[in-house]
Amino acid sequence: MPSEKNKITNQVEGILKNSFWRKQQLLTFSTVFIFTAIFLAGMLSSKESLAGEVWVANMKGANVQIIDSSSNQIVNTIATGAGAHNVTFSPDGKLAYIANLGTNSITIIDAVTKKKIADVLADTKAHDVAVSPDGKTAVSCNVGAGNITFIDVATKKSTHTMATGKKAITAVFSPDGKTLYVVNAGDGNISVVDVNTKKITKTFPGAKGAMAIKPNDDWSQLWITDPTDNKLLLMNPQTGLVEASIDVPGEPHGLVHSPDGKKVYVGQRKLNQISMIDTDSRKIVKTTPIGQRPDMMAISSDGKTVFVAVRDENKLAVVSASDLSMTTKIDTDGETHGVGYRD
Repeated sequence: MPSEKNKITNQVEGILKNSFWRKQQLLTFSTVFIFTAIFLAGMLSSKESLAGEVWVANMKGANVQIIDSSSNQIVNTIATGAGAHNVTFSPDGKLAYIANLGTNSITIIDAVTKKKIADVLADTKAHDVAVSPDGKTAVSCNVGAGNITFIDVATKKSTHTMATGKKAITAVFSPDGKTLYVVNAGDGNISVVDVNTKKITKTFPGAKGAMAIKPNDDWSQLWITDPTDNKLLLMNPQTGLVEASIDVPGEPHGLVHSPDGKKVYVGQRKLNQISMIDTDSRKIVKTTPIGQRPDMMAISSDGKTVFVAVRDENKLAVVSASDLSMTTKIDTDGETHGVGYRD
């Protein structure tokens, strides 16, 4: 009898033990499953949050439209002023500045919440905005007045307006924020402005009708479009000396560098195409038709996609940066001009 009791006891203990381990295995499996699901959800959320935004200014639409770069769909439209022309972001990407030709003003938008914060009066035909590296100062280039307006970002107020030259059209701050280079497209020169004193310290030769001034990564050169002579000018920012030029037929207009600095993309208005330039050889290596009157351009932060405003078609062209193949064209809201990209 005792042996029989022991046998039954052992069987019961075995059953209980197996049941316990099965529960433990189930619990472990469930835990792994839950954590895997959370991890994958986090990965998906991360991917979604990394999707970039393309901001497009529409002159006739009097607005800026925001396009999700992963889906190429318009996700938001924000009213600005008449003649919304160019888009500029603060260095941290949290503010967007829209220059409005028709209302002579700069619309400031919270780029995170997508809410308009202020409309700041500048001067006749506000065309473009430059923002200081510390994000504290914005400057409106007023092409109709031949001057620039300084804006205090904290108070959203204009603080000073000064003449630079005929058709002050675009500008760029030096990396230390102490100097501003202003392109005067009518005079064909560049005003070098001391930001502290608000005085012109030098005047460099530029180009009639110039629309873009972009520094390379190390700021050894400024790349400037010269639509009159169908060239890109490569200028030393210290001396103003044009160290080289690149032939670009068809009225070069918008211009953007790739993030790695190896390529430059430029729009050619009269040829209705864009070109890719190798910065080492300083040669055009590829061109592609883009549509009627390509205007301003932007590039994604990963350097894989170029976005081009096609003004006379009311579209934004999405182009592969590697081979200039067209991905798609997105319908926009009327005389598309300025383009900006933010992550």
